[in-house]
Amino acid sequence: MNLTRQYNIDAGLLSSVVLLTAYRQAAADDGLPPDSVKLTGVVRDFHERTHMSGHPDFERKPDAGFGHYAGTVDIQLGADGKPVYAGKTRKVTGQFRDSKGRAIAPHLYNSRYAPASADSFTTSAILKDSKGKDAFEVTLVDVTFNPDGSSSWTYRVRETGAGKDLSHWNLLLDESHVVLPGTTPGYEFGVDGSTGFFGIKWDVTDGFEDQEFTIVLDGHFVGTEDGEGVLAKGGKSPDTALMFVPSTTLSADGSPYPSGWTLEANPDADDDGGTLGVSSDGGVDSAASFNQWFRDTPGVNLSKPLTLEFHRQDDGTYVFDDKDDPTYADRGGFFPIEDELFGNPGGHPDRNFHFTFELHTTFTYDDAADQVFRFVGDDDVWVYIDGKLAIDLGGVHSAREQFVDLDRMGLEDGKTYNLDFFFAERHRTQSNFRIETNLELEAADKPMMMTMAFD
Repeated sequence: MNLTRQYNIDAGLLSSVVLLTAYRQAAADDGLPPDSVKLTGVVRDFHERTHMSGHPDFERKPDAGFGHYAGTVDIQLGADGKPVYAGKTRKVTGQFRDSKGRAIAPHLYNSRYAPASADSFTTSAILKDSKGKDAFEVTLVDVTFNPDGSSSWTYRVRETGAGKDLSHWNLLLDESHVVLPGTTPGYEFGVDGSTGFFGIKWDVTDGFEDQEFTIVLDGHFVGTEDGEGVLAKGGKSPDTALMFVPSTTLSADGSPYPSGWTLEANPDADDDGGTLGVSSDGGVDSAASFNQWFRDTPGVNLSKPLTLEFHRQDDGTYVFDDKDDPTYADRGGFFPIEDELFGNPGGHPDRNFHFTFELHTTFTYDDAADQVFRFVGDDDVWVYIDGKLAIDLGGVHSAREQFVDLDRMGLEDGKTYNLDFFFAERHRTQSNFRIETNLELEAADKPMMMTMAFD
């Protein structure tokens, strides 16, 4: 069995907990990869927006027209394992591709994920004088976590040319920070009356050229980047710049640099840049409406488990394709809940078009295996690997493809990672669905709650 259910019946509804387990068909103990893998996820049915209890995002045309959209979801998977609505949606008017011509997510253009470190953050900035010329440089020199529980943050400030006349500089702090003895003398803490900037400020004397300044704070704080983290004023106009500055979050691992990962430049990828067009709603009414797509919501959706079987090909890849699967080939597309849950709405063609599907799996990363994941279909698809967005194929569109090379994902050889897949079918008249990967996917041991129609 690949499905274990625990039932609770209440008021005509059946609630079940589905524990995903993989089914593998292969010769017993032969050491070969399985011939097929069955993975079970959750499909949720919705009424289209014109229905009395319809959902506003199904059969909704994006305000910039049908097509591929990127930026609808955050690149970080939510804490509950669901996509987070970001609302930074833009229409993709020219496809981004890697050096092999394969379609990739726009945010991965000449980029890759990498572990966060000092090199991942902005620790040096050039600021301009009132004439708009490069005049001052601020650089983070060192962060020390002191034995008494305080932290020392040292910055170097210098004029980049003679006669630039720096009058003062400021570093962004929070009003909850406490500045301790050991801080370079001559500072003010609070709101700068001349600029309105909040933080710590040093006035400098005539003839200033170069100096290090240390701020001692009352905790082992991790840093954060802020677009106005530092200010320098030379002449009448101040300038601000992005800088790594103390946050209000205490370090959990003895490092001032946030743990996790960052998205960094990868010019060696030699990708082919596409184009992003106008901002748009992408056919999504609001964050609240989006939050119902992959969550059971009484009166809004109904759900049930759905199993897909992936077949191993001669080249070692595993494929699920609605055009090859007998059930879906007979239906003319990926229609997994025909006459189920809310049922078919009628019209032509009479198919149950309005649904979402999520699937949670794991795999082991092999840095020598050229591991890849590819999707072809419609409509919205988002794939997260290790909680990081790998495929961003949002929008209401005809069949589109996108591909991710796992070597871009900042993974560690031999470790097991989650792959979380989210799909939405929101518009007539087609539903296409193909997954192709050389990953040996396993079902994730996580329960998913569902509410299903029960007679």
